[in-house]
Amino acid sequence: MHTMIDARSRPLERRRESLPETATWPVPRRKVVFVQPTSEVGGSDIALYRLVTALDSRRLEPVVVLPREGPLTGRLRQAGVRVVILPMAQLRSTRNPIVHLKYLVGFLPSMTRLAFVIRRERAQVVHSNSLYTLHGAWAAWFARVPHVWHIREIPDAPAPVRFLLLAMARRLSSRIVAMTGAVAAMFDRGGHPRDKSLLIVPDGIDLARFNPAQTGERIRRELSIRSDAPVAGFVARLDPWKGAEIFIRAAAEVSRRRPDAHYIVCGGRLPGYESYADGLRQLAADLHLDGRMHFTEWAYTVDDIPEVMAAIDVLVHTSIRPEPFGLVLIEAMAAGKPVVAADDGGVPEIVVDGETGLLAPPGDWRAVAGAVARLFDDRASARAFGAAGRSRAERLFGLDVYARRIEAVYAGLIRTREVPA
Repeated sequence: MHTMIDARSRPLERRRESLPETATWPVPRRKVVFVQPTSEVGGSDIALYRLVTALDSRRLEPVVVLPREGPLTGRLRQAGVRVVILPMAQLRSTRNPIVHLKYLVGFLPSMTRLAFVIRRERAQVVHSNSLYTLHGAWAAWFARVPHVWHIREIPDAPAPVRFLLLAMARRLSSRIVAMTGAVAAMFDRGGHPRDKSLLIVPDGIDLARFNPAQTGERIRRELSIRSDAPVAGFVARLDPWKGAEIFIRAAAEVSRRRPDAHYIVCGGRLPGYESYADGLRQLAADLHLDGRMHFTEWAYTVDDIPEVMAAIDVLVHTSIRPEPFGLVLIEAMAAGKPVVAADDGGVPEIVVDGETGLLAPPGDWRAVAGAVARLFDDRASARAFGAAGRSRAERLFGLDVYARRIEAVYAGLIRTREVPA
């Protein structure tokens, strides 16, 4: 499979040939089994929820397989989506051999049970919603059902492990869906025409919910932030690679110039990373940000995020590893907010530097601080960036367009499978 080397050379709006636009259905009401490695409310979980609830229910019936009960299960059931709980260990990027041993020991039984579910449901397509969802790929192969592998990661793994993951994706997928050109570039073999099974389909959001007319008054009131105070926000789970400490250090630098500014860290601690979250609070205290740095934990759910985006003046994204996409970036842009983001991975395909936001070198908190201070001081530029971001979100990141493109992928696979040999 071949894709571009430099993602910036072909921005998303110029890659329409990669994106199926509409579906022509052979027959209505076909079943798709989605396999998700977590039941939480991270980026991939939210994206899955938005996709399955936006699918054309006259044509498709989604069934979501999750490893355990969690925040995502309740949301899906409330939306009328059927959920199947099937215990599956999550593949983690850890060097702890015990974790990997437990995963390997439990893999075959879990995969076999999942294959049984796929056959029982008479699924026409299996959709694995993460590169780390190996159960879905192997179970689909075992059940002889077309498999869509949705690649949402740029894995931070040793070269042999990365090679193995990508090789499995090639071998076990009827279609590979990459979120951005940066993700698709991992599959580049050099010199060969791109395999038609690899498609670039950026995620979409509900542009009616994320919009510049939304008010953030409730959020500011609950956090005791004045309506006229400048606010920068960090919206992400507290996973070390998201780089919240970069945001906190940048906030301390900005505060020397703007003592009236406030900062929101909207996201909670993750199992296994509790000490990291505690360390972030201590860092904020050590940098004398008490009263201005607001840690919300999980107080605000997915439903509150449009108001959170409305409450801030600048969204700050500080991942220290290449970000494959960055859902919060398009949410902020759709809300009419300028973005300061790490210049790596798929981010430059979403945020246009100097037009919808400002890009900074990954890990450079001083550069982040300078960009945030500039937007705080120059409100006219901030408003112009926000308006351009909204326009870009409307062109490229609508949920309806995204769902129709994914449906087209399913329709093609179903049609091919049902045509007599």
